[in-house]
Amino acid sequence: MTVVGSKDLIDRFFVDEFKDVPDWAHEIYVKGDEGIQFRMWSRWQPDFAWLESLLVNYPGIWVKNLWYEEGGMAGVWVGSDEKGVKRLEWTEMCIEENQMRFR
Repeated sequence: MTVVGSKDLIDRFFVDEFKDVPDWAHEIYVKGDEGIQFRMWSRWQPDFAWLESLLVNYPGIWVKNLWYEEGGMAGVWVGSDEKGVKRLEWTEMCIEENQMRFR
């Protein structure tokens, strides 16, 4: 997941949104002054209501959420308060097929 915005928004996002997330459920790749990229475990698909609430709670941010689940469903959700939300879903290889093809 990628979130970009002003330094104040990113700092507030990082404090507010990660306070209740256990360490095992996320991995931060990079956190800069105006952006953060991380991986977060969730149920079989993203919490789309939470993603949309980010646009309300942090006006001015841009969010990209790439996701996949082990059964083969995948997608991307991109949103900003200026451009709205775009969402695309597709079927990829399930975890078993991926292991077989790339053994």
